[in-house]
Amino acid sequence: MAMAAKKIVPPQTVAVDRITVCHYPQAKNCEAEAVFRGLTAEIEKGKLPVTVEPAKCGCSGACQDGAYLSFPGWGVFYHKVKEGHVPTIIKETVLKGKTIFPLLRLNPLQSIRRDLIWDKTHRCFMVLDPNTCIPRVAEYLIKFHYDESCGKCTPCRLGIRRLAEVMEGVVQGRAQGDALKEMESLIRLMLDAPYCQFAGKVAQLILALFTYFKKEFEAHILEKTCPSGVCPLGK
Repeated sequence: MAMAAKKIVPPQTVAVDRITVCHYPQAKNCEAEAVFRGLTAEIEKGKLPVTVEPAKCGCSGACQDGAYLSFPGWGVFYHKVKEGHVPTIIKETVLKGKTIFPLLRLNPLQSIRRDLIWDKTHRCFMVLDPNTCIPRVAEYLIKFHYDESCGKCTPCRLGIRRLAEVMEGVVQGRAQGDALKEMESLIRLMLDAPYCQFAGKVAQLILALFTYFKKEFEAHILEKTCPSGVCPLGK
């Protein structure tokens, strides 16, 4: 019996093999999730050898404008990306290696290195001991910025003050179970409605701590324990 010839389809070649998408579950009115799902679906549909990952980045506070995308192996950074841009990004950038200039982000104050996006405005790095209590760091940073605020607008004047009050309760073991939700609500307000960028910068900083060290905050609030053994909770 003659065997039927089997057509061998060569694997699709791509110009970009890795994409990172800004990802903040706490973000409001953000298209990042839709963009992430859209990219994943298109890549799976085309069986493309491309990885899509959440980016390790600080929140820009511009969720309503669209998502941030980076192509770590290619050195290109897109912003204001909507779900409707996904097919074009796959067709032009991923498959052909072409830059979509309306989406291209060129900002000398921001850089990309691998999957990290960081702001170089203040050129500041924080080096912390592994045993450092992150909620205590957050409390210090909030109180420091409260003293620096001009107090002109309500989100900054009252938002930072209330954040400081709640965070003090977290560190001292007095915070209630809804403390984290209250702080996240305050952060959204500070990102969306300040007079200047000061409140937003504070909110971005604390939001990053919440995102990457959430378990430490939950331990202080829900379990009344300090994973670092620094705070005298329950003593």
